[in-house]
Formats: sequence, structure tokens, C-alpha cells
Amino acid sequence: MNKHYDQFISLLDAENKDASIEFALSLLEKQEITLEELYLELLAPSLQLFSCQIADKDLCIWKEHTRTSIVRTILECSYPYVIEKRKQVNLNHKKVVVLCPSEEYHEIGAIIVNHYFLLAGYDSQYIGANTPKQDIILAVRAFKPDYVALSVTNYYNIVITKQITDAIKEAYPSVKVIVGGQAFLQQGALEQVKHDYYLQNVKDVYRLETVVK
Repeated sequence: MNKHYDQFISLLDAENKDASIEFALSLLEKQEITLEELYLELLAPSLQLFSCQIADKDLCIWKEHTRTSIVRTILECSYPYVIEKRKQVNLNHKKVVVLCPSEEYHEIGAIIVNHYFLLAGYDSQYIGANTPKQDIILAVRAFKPDYVALSVTNYYNIVITKQITDAIKEAYPSVKVIVGGQAFLQQGALEQVKHDYYLQNVKDVYRLETVVK
């Protein structure tokens, strides 16, 4: 675990948004942590390992949403660092559309993936959470991407994800479909969805061109 993790979690546990953001950004500013370490060793586990000790379910949901909101703000505030680091990257001129399907509101993973695509030299566009199927098809038509990456956290959204990937492959068979997220850890989930690549780890973005033809 990253040496800064416990201090970061203590700020999140206290729902101290200002201090959480200032702490994370100060680590970047002082170069005590890289962008990748911030994303994978602080932000991602702070949500994945979140455990509510309160018996009231409604309060637990509220606390989870509050934490997610703080993490999302940190991601947005870190974007200038993505811009600066991208200036040092060799662009590959490949286009990617990153999204969450209809009814999928867990978007932190998708935002992190979008940043990773940018850092790997892709022209990547994140079009949002809860994206309707028709809007996705329109985005593919307008942006003409080489890849569409779908992030799915809730297993119950596999059905709509299947409908979306079917529609993409029918309308744009040359577009490569990438899927990832907690939902695909469920047995049989991956086999239900048309895809060209399963992103098990966000770092796999850097080797995508070598494995997807």
C-alpha cells in the first residue's frame, strides 16, 4: 500500500473535501507521487475498499456518494497534470471513445481509463456515465473512433452492454470494442458481450496496439 494512503483515507473518512483535494494535489505538486500512483494507489482503492460501519443503509449510500464526489473532483483537478505529461508523449493518432452504458453511474474507473488513454498517446474522448445506446451510436458516427471502451461496474448492466456492443458491431464492424470493470469479474459476464479486448488492468492500455489487430 502507498505510504500516503492511510493519511488520504483519514481525510476521506472525515468527509473533508477541501483537505482531501489539497493533500492529493500537494503530492503531485511536490512530485511525491506520480499521476499513475495517485490513480491506482490512492483514488481507486479508496473506492474499491470502502466499507461502511454504519447500520443505517441510507447513511452508507450517502457516505459512498460523498466519497465518490471527492474522488471525482480530485480527478478533475489533476487534469492539468495530464495535459503537461501528454506533451511528452508520442501521439499514435488512434481515436477512442470511453463511456459507461445506460444505467451505469459508477464512472470513476472510466475517467481514469480515459486519462490513461490520453497518457498513452491516444485521442480519447470520455462522453459520460449512463450513456443511452443511441447516443453512443451517434458518438461513434461523429467521432469515427478506432476503439470504443465501455466501463461496467454493476453486473445488472451487462444486458444493456450486450445490446450496445451488438449495435456497434452491426453498424461499425471495423470499430474495436474494449470492455472492463467490476461487472466482468462475475462468472460468464464477459462471454455475453461482443468485444475485441478485455481490459483487466488499466495499465494494459499501454500494450493495446500490440494485442488488438
